[in-house]
Amino acid sequence: MSLVLFICKYNNGRSQVAEAFFNNLAKEHNSISAAGSSVGKGINSLDIKLMKEKFGIDMSRQFPKPPSDDLLKNADKIIIVCDPKDCILIPKSYVEKAEHWHIPELDGRSVEEKVKIMEEIQQKVKELISELAGEK
Repeated sequence: MSLVLFICKYNNGRSQVAEAFFNNLAKEHNSISAAGSSVGKGINSLDIKLMKEKFGIDMSRQFPKPPSDDLLKNADKIIIVCDPKDCILIPKSYVEKAEHWHIPELDGRSVEEKVKIMEEIQQKVKELISELAGEK
């Protein structure tokens, strides 16, 4: 079983969506999401609603949280979902297990744009799960 850590700057959108898709789709792995430089106040209620309506996934119990040293250390894979120029820096000792997905921010987008970004995250999560299954 792998632990995947999804990180973004505030942990109130993209990383939460990635965590929700991963935990919904992966059967043998777990994920958690965390904030980078500053923890957001909460997940956008529209994002929660869209995930439920469009994808059948309930994110209502998820909340922004900071990454701990234990999370970074125990993660088998770290996925940084924001632009590396505008996102977080992780300690050099964890760089080898990290990758950037460069997903656009959800805030300030129309419903159609949000759904398109969520679909992009869903596809990337499916590819990640396939990759993890191939590592066995």
